[in-house]
Amino acid sequence: MILFLSISIFLATAIGSIGLFLWLDSRKESLPQRFKEVVGEEAGVSRGRIVASAGEWLEKVREWFSAKAPTEIELVEMLSGKELTGGRLLLNQAGIRSLGAYQIYRGVRLALPVVLVVLAVAYGKGTGVASKSIFLMVLVAGIAGFLLPDFVLRAKIRKRQEEITDALPDGLDLLVVCVEAGLGLNAAFIKITEEFKLSSPALSEEFDIVNREMVAGKPRQDALRALTERTGVEDVKSLVAMLIQTEKLGTSLAQSLRVHSDSLRMRRRQKAEEAAAKTTIKLVFPLVFLMFPALFIVILGPGVIQVINVLLPTIQK
Repeated sequence: MILFLSISIFLATAIGSIGLFLWLDSRKESLPQRFKEVVGEEAGVSRGRIVASAGEWLEKVREWFSAKAPTEIELVEMLSGKELTGGRLLLNQAGIRSLGAYQIYRGVRLALPVVLVVLAVAYGKGTGVASKSIFLMVLVAGIAGFLLPDFVLRAKIRKRQEEITDALPDGLDLLVVCVEAGLGLNAAFIKITEEFKLSSPALSEEFDIVNREMVAGKPRQDALRALTERTGVEDVKSLVAMLIQTEKLGTSLAQSLRVHSDSLRMRRRQKAEEAAAKTTIKLVFPLVFLMFPALFIVILGPGVIQVINVLLPTIQK
């Protein structure tokens, strides 16, 4: 009985939802037309003008928001990294390239300060904090809400750029092997895309986009230049400049790639040595402020206690 009742409720809800969707879909009309129906032909001229102007304003707002949403063609331009500025460029460099990503990013940047300010005011009123402290909390919450989305996005960009930088020398080694084996540049990019899906998804994705653009008919130089804009990595910029120069001058691609791969690998080793050399300086602060006090207490503590036990009776006498 309970199973039959549950199935009946589910079927009734599903049928009602489908019917409501079909009814709403059949009543789709333009916004000005709906305003005309609401106003009616018998309404006054002034009222009709007010409602018509409001309808035009709402229509412009709707067109503005819909224009901000990227279409399929704009998505291809977004993937190519061409003519992007501001938030779209940051999202592209972070690897966030969905159709609604820019709208969500803008919405978060607008809503987060308001939400944090409201929470700060509610917390201050609920706990009975002074008005000056509430004002300070509101100011800090507003600034933090405004800066936090951009800070998180830039941190994601840095992490992705570091991943590409670390995996690029290995990718160039594979590219050299593929080119020396007789594969073309497009086939070599496909091989890198397949081999680096697990070890470096970011590098695999970028080379996959470059290959798809070249297959679609985009010139190789434009596709490679878009790669530099899309990643923002200096090593990728130098690689793209080398590939374009090699193609223009007609020099050996395999030899150029091998030399460039060796230089990138040497640069990566030098960065590792530099980071290792900085560790001794960075360890000074935790040693001085965290380890040395505890070490002094452990070593000198028993001796200090014994000295106090010996001297205390004489002082009391």
